[in-house]
Amino acid sequence: MRYCWLIIVVLVACEDRPVKVDLGTDFFPLRTGQEWTYSINKTTYSYLNDPTEELFELNIAVTDSVISNKVTTYSILVSSRNNSTESWQIIASWSARIDGNQALQNESNITRVKLTFPVGPATVWDGNTYNNEPPFLRDYGATPEQLLFRIENFNQPKELSGGLNFENTLTVVVSNLFDPIIGQDLQKETYARGVGLIYKEVTQLVFCNQGSCTGRQQGVSYTQTLTSYAP
Repeated sequence: MRYCWLIIVVLVACEDRPVKVDLGTDFFPLRTGQEWTYSINKTTYSYLNDPTEELFELNIAVTDSVISNKVTTYSILVSSRNNSTESWQIIASWSARIDGNQALQNESNITRVKLTFPVGPATVWDGNTYNNEPPFLRDYGATPEQLLFRIENFNQPKELSGGLNFENTLTVVVSNLFDPIIGQDLQKETYARGVGLIYKEVTQLVFCNQGSCTGRQQGVSYTQTLTSYAP
């Protein structure tokens, strides 16, 4: 009889144990003192001129935080420089927070939902819920489903061109639109657990198909690759 009571106690203890759910918030870690440095490769296209290429560095630092209505909002300073021999020059101030099941980031007064939790291979969401920014390719006629953010390559390893390796990453497809007549809007962001954004690629081009600029394109294409970070 004593053994029966022991089994019952064990079963009750197991039932009362809380189940921990992995929301994936560590893909978007936030704390004061965090810092990320990226190498930027940017190419600008014009109907009238040949493409121009820029190489520079970007630094993103979490400098402060404030709590309001139980939500912590973090202040972020963005700086740039041409190379490591120069001093950083502040070019922008952002903010970021995790509010409920959303990771929100405000850049130049435009708030986007960077991630929604819990994250998973089938997660989709409206990343532009809190802004009225029109699609880059206004003439594309994208469906509402095509404008949703989605996750690909969930929990996959990734090695960056500079040599950094990460075991668990996910990629957010912000946009992936292409039309041979109108243009291209490709935006992807890769996040690593415990680190945050490690890689970003953007190609936004409008094609010219008439007049003297036929066959040319206008817009930008750039990559943002993490080179160092302070978690």
